[in-house]
Amino acid sequence: MPAVTVPTSSEEREAAFERAIIPETNRLFRLALAIVDDAGEAEDAVQETILTAWRRWSKLERLENPSAYLTRVCVNQCIRQRRLLDRLPFWMHDPGSIAASPQSPDVPEALLDVDRAYRHLSARQRAMITLHLRDGLTVDECARLLGCRPGTARSHLGRALNKLRKECSRA
Repeated sequence: MPAVTVPTSSEEREAAFERAIIPETNRLFRLALAIVDDAGEAEDAVQETILTAWRRWSKLERLENPSAYLTRVCVNQCIRQRRLLDRLPFWMHDPGSIAASPQSPDVPEALLDVDRAYRHLSARQRAMITLHLRDGLTVDECARLLGCRPGTARSHLGRALNKLRKECSRA
């Protein structure tokens, strides 16, 4: 997505915001769903991302990469929401993952094992797995989006992969 210059008039600013956000909403939802593991929570995270981006939109003069900006806002929102979800008692969770649904012949057992293991990762570990392995971003790009150092991002990724291997080998 090309750089966006934020206009000064309110109508132009709204139009520029819509041009930046509309193509990103599906991608942001998939990212949020991968991190928070609940469709309702993912929708809430995307809504909060849009609201946060809109509130800051008029303060931004030029946005070099709106997609990266929106991704970072979304990841941070998802991590905050995931932390809140993790504090809930287990009976209040309503995860929308494959592992929570009844087993069907269409879903291979190995995929269920990976999904169960994925649900045990921290929010940052889920974000690293999603951004790096699914979306194909480099570790440095993931670190920028997560607001941490590349070494910390590598640590999150390594721990996530080790945890996935360990959980899947138990099954």
